[in-house]
Amino acid sequence: MKLNAKVYKNLTGEPFETQVINGKQVEFHYMDDTPYLVTYASRGRFAIWASDGVNYKVLIESKYHQAMKDFYQENVNVIWLDFLERIGQISRKVNLMFIVPTLLLYIVVAIVASILFEGQMLQVLLGVLVLIIISNMIQNRIVGKKVRLENQAAQDRIRALLGPTEFDRLIQAQQDHYENYFKFEDPAPIEGEDTVPEIEVVSEDDQDKDDKHE
Repeated sequence: MKLNAKVYKNLTGEPFETQVINGKQVEFHYMDDTPYLVTYASRGRFAIWASDGVNYKVLIESKYHQAMKDFYQENVNVIWLDFLERIGQISRKVNLMFIVPTLLLYIVVAIVASILFEGQMLQVLLGVLVLIIISNMIQNRIVGKKVRLENQAAQDRIRALLGPTEFDRLIQAQQDHYENYFKFEDPAPIEGEDTVPEIEVVSEDDQDKDDKHE
């Protein structure tokens, strides 16, 4: 699954670390010397995963990596890559469930409307467009829910791998980094108790929006 493809393409420098996991290359690049520091770190996103559909690159803020280094060790990344592969399969499956029937409906309605409702063609097609928009909203909601469930399952596997004590230490290290980076005067948990970072899954449309702000 392609993930943040433009970020992947733009990271052409030498990585500070490279891992090979199940035949896939995972490169680590510091965010500090790239325009992405402003784009992502300013929004509290200190680690971004990117892929060309085969290999992966991780763009990470240096102090965040130092604090969370144990979270990015190879045996943990085995779990993350499995997570990415799973959500890629889920996304493709759900997309096929919605896109193919939606396209067929649009074609059939367009043909029927051109024959029986020629004078109301625009209204009919606008109605179908509304249905397509609603279908896309439902599709995104289903994918989002499944991704969250898979993400939680991946984090549960990491907790079991590292042990509760180390996992909780990483949660505290992450919280401390957020507080120090943004200089919170009245710190509060950023996402609840279990805040070890989730994989950033960004659509190409969202990535285009980010690129316009660089």
